[in-house]
Amino acid sequence: MFAVVHIPRFALQAALRHQPELWPKPVALIDPDQTTPRVVEVNDVALKCGIALGQTATQALARCRDVIIRHRSLKQEAAATQAVLQSADSFSPHIEATAPGVCTLDLRGITLLKDADAAKVAAWAARLRESIVRLNLRPRVGIGPTPNVARHAARWTETVEIVGDARAFIATLPVAALEPSSDVELILHKWGIRTVGELIALGQEALADRLGLEAFALFAAASDNSVRLLKLVRPEERFEESFDFEQPVETMEPLLFLLRRFVDQIGQRLETTGFVAELVTLRLRLDSGEVIERRLRVPQPTREANVLFRMLQTHLESLRTESSIVMVALTADPTRPQQKQFGLFEVALRDPQQFQETLARLSALVGAERVGTPVVEDTHRPDAFKLVPPDFENAPVPVKAANLLATTPIRRLRPALAAQVEGEKTPVELQCSIANGKLKIAVGPWRSSGQWWEAGKVWTRDEWDVATRDGKVLRLVQRPYGWFVEGMLD
Repeated sequence: MFAVVHIPRFALQAALRHQPELWPKPVALIDPDQTTPRVVEVNDVALKCGIALGQTATQALARCRDVIIRHRSLKQEAAATQAVLQSADSFSPHIEATAPGVCTLDLRGITLLKDADAAKVAAWAARLRESIVRLNLRPRVGIGPTPNVARHAARWTETVEIVGDARAFIATLPVAALEPSSDVELILHKWGIRTVGELIALGQEALADRLGLEAFALFAAASDNSVRLLKLVRPEERFEESFDFEQPVETMEPLLFLLRRFVDQIGQRLETTGFVAELVTLRLRLDSGEVIERRLRVPQPTREANVLFRMLQTHLESLRTESSIVMVALTADPTRPQQKQFGLFEVALRDPQQFQETLARLSALVGAERVGTPVVEDTHRPDAFKLVPPDFENAPVPVKAANLLATTPIRRLRPALAAQVEGEKTPVELQCSIANGKLKIAVGPWRSSGQWWEAGKVWTRDEWDVATRDGKVLRLVQRPYGWFVEGMLD
């Protein structure tokens, strides 16, 4: 048993996949790569308005001034093809990219369909079709005993067609289903041949004497029992959506509107294949030719469209371009979802995505160098630290309380208080915002220095523990540029 997914007017459907609201309007697809761009596909509304294939854009507008002209995009067709293959692969591992907009599935080995009745097969086919409908495509699904029969069933149905009697089904098809040449089709029409059954009744040899070698091709296309080997393919693990704007975009609203549809489609495709996104790449091509690319790492890999859209929206709020945008593309790097077993007292962030979004907003306000987790630097310089991005997967182990109690308790003053000190070798008198007057005790100095091997990073300091006459114990530090009170000892 075989199944075929057929997407009629595939190039047009791929071009309108991110604009489904245009289907009720007359739309004509122009191929810009032709020497003289002409209409290659139209929807039913445009056909009723008198627009035909092969017309130029001017001729189409002359017949219907409301027609919407869209340019064919090979990138959008490739993305739609991969989306269909990824969806089909979740129903059968044996798939073939038969033609643009046509995918054939070999249903052997599918336990659900083994010895299943017609109702179960129909329900399975409906689920297959629904999975592709969610990609904003309008597919037709045919199921038959051979790939050829299934292809005919998919082409000549509106939704789902399941063929039981292959010979009877083929016989009822119109001759156009065999795709004869225009000359042969005219001859058969003059003969009064309307269906495939009437054509087969003439006999292959007799028809070959009159029509030549094309008669053999017609009978091969009408076969109901030949089974060919499929050219199996594996869908790429690539999730990309792109769109070329007909008119350059200068405001954020249309860009965000389109990106929302992008993340909805990518999220749907990730869910179908069982992946999550760990990295999102946004590319914008400007009217000036400049290409802006931003790689946004997802804090916790996900396929949730709301989360991915919030990341993009937060980034675009601070983006400014010198010219308007003519193209946008979004790519998601997939990975398998990871499951982690936490310890009894181990906790995780309630919403890692929201936390990272908050950090991004803070970075935009105060600067990226001012946001992060403080980490002690590898130096003996007191209070030396740096800010690093938060990493909850590899958080440092907390220092044990016993180690903290082993040091002299001191209440640090940040920033340190500037002071004036009198005394040649030993501090004798102190003046600062928290203490003034003669010193009762001065113990020190404890001299330290470091990083003399790095230009511009040399540091040196002398520390004193002093006591004032009113009983205050202070940590006094002499640096090359003055005296400071760094803390109070308890």
